[in-house]
Amino acid sequence: MNKIVIVMALLAATSSAAAQAPQAGAKAPSSAAADFLEQFDPQDTGAVSWAQFEAFRRARYAATDRNGDGSVDKQEYIDEYLQRFDERLAKAREGHLRQTDTRFKALDRNNDGRISRDEFDAAGERTWAGYEKSQEATRESAAASNRDPLKMPTSHTANGMLELYDRNGDGVVDRAEFDAARAATFAATDGNGDGQLDLAEYTAEFAGRLDAQRAKVREAGGRQAGVRFGALDSDKDGQMTFAEYQVSGKRLFERADTNGDRIVDARDPEPVATP
Repeated sequence: MNKIVIVMALLAATSSAAAQAPQAGAKAPSSAAADFLEQFDPQDTGAVSWAQFEAFRRARYAATDRNGDGSVDKQEYIDEYLQRFDERLAKAREGHLRQTDTRFKALDRNNDGRISRDEFDAAGERTWAGYEKSQEATRESAAASNRDPLKMPTSHTANGMLELYDRNGDGVVDRAEFDAARAATFAATDGNGDGQLDLAEYTAEFAGRLDAQRAKVREAGGRQAGVRFGALDSDKDGQMTFAEYQVSGKRLFERADTNGDRIVDARDPEPVATP
């Protein structure tokens, strides 16, 4: 219901933005504009004007005001955010699970439908070699992982290696820790204890980690939403007006509208990094 109201508000907003949307073959939007359009351009027109965005925000504010008293309290704000966040987390979880079959096949080098301990350990050797070669990991990969709302740790980044294998929390992964963690993971995944992993076991173990990570980031997201409410409730009366609510919206729009024409589209250059 809330989604329908918001989308209808977007469609009803009068603006020339759609007419000025980039045509096929035009340059891709900046990363900031792309992130903004992913959230606020459900029709994929390639452009969102300030008028459209404001209509979207008014509709969302109204949907957030669950008791219809004309203002938003802290719990309403958190609940609305978590409702949207849950949708993003569910979509991300599905995406991760779709990749499980590909990862399983990559580990199953002899294509017998099972991952033996030797195959599992061979993958571990490759992971360790990559970690030793570049403990800085790939900053590009680390940045890309930030787009994942689940923030699943990956062995392709230094932080991911620490989260996965630094069992004593000293900020370093040594070979003994790495091997012990890998052995424990194999044993925990091998549900029937036959010394090899089938796709169902491999998927079930990963799904369990996904769900644990989801609970972790959801709890953190709720806390952060509460902090944001406190910052936006400028008069500290426990109620957020639309004007207070829209302070963050204006900031969000201006961050993407880097050329200042009140339309977010591919013509907005990348934001200038501040030192």
